[in-house]
Amino acid sequence: MRHIHAVSTILLAIGVGGCVPEAVHWDEAVRRAPGALSDSLRMTWTGGVDDPEFARAWEPATWPHEAGTCLTSLRATPAMDGEAYASWFTVRDDSSVVLRVARSDDGGRTWNAAVTADSTDVGLTGCGRPAPFIAADSLNGYVHVVYHLVAQEGAGVFFTHTMERGALFHSPVPIVYGDRPSAATVASRGDTVVVAYEDPNNRNPHINLAISRTQGHIFERRLPASDGTGEARAPLVALRGDRVAVAWTTTQRGGGVPRTSVRLGTLAW
Repeated sequence: MRHIHAVSTILLAIGVGGCVPEAVHWDEAVRRAPGALSDSLRMTWTGGVDDPEFARAWEPATWPHEAGTCLTSLRATPAMDGEAYASWFTVRDDSSVVLRVARSDDGGRTWNAAVTADSTDVGLTGCGRPAPFIAADSLNGYVHVVYHLVAQEGAGVFFTHTMERGALFHSPVPIVYGDRPSAATVASRGDTVVVAYEDPNNRNPHINLAISRTQGHIFERRLPASDGTGEARAPLVALRGDRVAVAWTTTQRGGGVPRTSVRLGTLAW
């Protein structure tokens, strides 16, 4: 199934018998500010079309817990109608992990039984991997998760989502294959889903963007998002209509003071 997704994505990305239009029209300037992005931040977009903001990641009143939970991987998001969702990795005896997700119907005070969103990991690094990132769509209530694991066909960044309020997760879609554990983040608005991720294959760390216009069932386009200035890590992404914002931490090769970089653009197809 994953190979079918990958082939479909490649065919859509390169086009059939013609030129591929530019996926994003980036604004000319990249904004920069002192300091690195923290794991405790998310990017939001509640102000003007050119003013995405950083906010503390949402935390529920209580966290779901089960034996083997990688505590550093716990992430949560509020959703529609008082629901909330949490995701995490549970480690197996052989040091592989299972991606688990639970739903709360009272805003994170109590949690329903968790379900398995992805059980295909065969890696041996246990909890020593980037945490999955979970986000809920404010238009349709769909819940999206992006994460890095080692599947049987190869390691990489994968995407899965639920359209059934967490009762069932769809077959994972590969965003990119690559061995280096890589952080990823996701945002959505209706049919449009964007994933910003650390490229696991590039010797010079940088951030790429994958775009789906089909609710994440396939990702039709992939393109560089960071601007090539220094090394780029720890992405965040936000979406408002067709405006997209990608943020990352920039460090100069060989050291130096880290900076936060933000790039804005408009989806162009």
